[in-house]
Amino acid sequence: MAGITTQAQDVVKELRADVNRSAGTNYSLPAIKIENDTPAPDGKKPFYINHYACPSSYYLQKEEYYDEPLEVFMKADSLSKLTKLGKDVLRRLEIIHNDAHNRTTELTKHGAEQSHGMMKLLAERFPEAFTDKGYYSIRSVVQNTAILTMIESAAQLSKMYQPLNIRTRVSHEEQPFMNPQDKDLTDDRMDSITMERYDRFAALNTSEIRLMESLFNDQNYVAKYISPYTLSQQLFKLAGSIQNTDLTKKTTLYDIFTTEEIHRHWRKNNAWNYINYGACKLNGARQPYLQRAVLRNMMHMGDSVLKRYAPMAHVRYTNERVLMSLACLMELNDYGIETDNLDSLETLGWADYKIAPLGGSIVMVHYRKDRDDQDVLVKVLLNNREARLPLKTDCAPYYHWNDVKRYYLRKLYRYENERFNEKAKK
Repeated sequence: MAGITTQAQDVVKELRADVNRSAGTNYSLPAIKIENDTPAPDGKKPFYINHYACPSSYYLQKEEYYDEPLEVFMKADSLSKLTKLGKDVLRRLEIIHNDAHNRTTELTKHGAEQSHGMMKLLAERFPEAFTDKGYYSIRSVVQNTAILTMIESAAQLSKMYQPLNIRTRVSHEEQPFMNPQDKDLTDDRMDSITMERYDRFAALNTSEIRLMESLFNDQNYVAKYISPYTLSQQLFKLAGSIQNTDLTKKTTLYDIFTTEEIHRHWRKNNAWNYINYGACKLNGARQPYLQRAVLRNMMHMGDSVLKRYAPMAHVRYTNERVLMSLACLMELNDYGIETDNLDSLETLGWADYKIAPLGGSIVMVHYRKDRDDQDVLVKVLLNNREARLPLKTDCAPYYHWNDVKRYYLRKLYRYENERFNEKAKK
């Protein structure tokens, strides 16, 4: 019980230490070396890297995220309904809006630098796997943010190594194992019971009265023309997005929220992500299985390279949703937890900014002594940190490849078998 309480306290401390973490999947993961690698046993060296990453920092996906809150404040200002703080927030919203105008889904300058930094960290961390004798396949889903991240990352590799055998590709053909779709699963995400439970949780973590009173001088106007819940969510989303731009030294929106309000906003968004991408028992605890084709492909590719002479890397760029569900499906760091208690996520250590921040990645690194080594080891990095896998090992954080493959393939088989039997009964 003490460990659980500590995890909850850790989340609160982390949010207070860096308020940007409250942005969840919009948190910009720093491109810095975090820790030294645990030495591989028996002189084994990396020879294959399987890498899945989400985009680096970018402007928000829709113009409405910038337009709508600005319009609310402009209209209120035209009617003299803003407080002094409200007028200042209007000024800040204009700065944020102008900076992002016509740039939605575009990598920011910070995002481009982050892409270069993350690839540089990876290549320098595993120099044995990046040589002029290797082959490097860098691919992206057909999404602007992922494509631009891929381009910047490939540019960094080309800058570091010449010559280097790199092939880049962007194609809808990659969709099945880079951004799978499953209508049956996605239709189950927010059924009426799950939505009711989330709405109740959100209501208990919502209090917009103080914020509205600080921004608007006429609360009757607010009650008649403004949705405090929606506006507060919009402002909080913009507050978290600023870290991804060059505006970090020019403006902020976090200061209009109290520490408790920031915590509550994060809790609501974190719970939403858990319901949609984690193993939430409210909707069947199956959402991570949307990435079963991705995980199966990782197992297949791991086997296919065992007899290669030269090193190899598959570098894939997808989106934050894929990364989050994949981490939960793989049960990395116990993120595959199943619960129907949304209030317990902090105590269980399930925090979205730790799982799928912008610039985040899941990297499975394969180790061996030589081509004839029968005991290949793997290590998984989650957002540049060595991760725990849900199986026993005698050499943590390294795991025996055959054990890893067996565990995950059996898990996927059980799910497919259960699903088949359920359909057969209908």
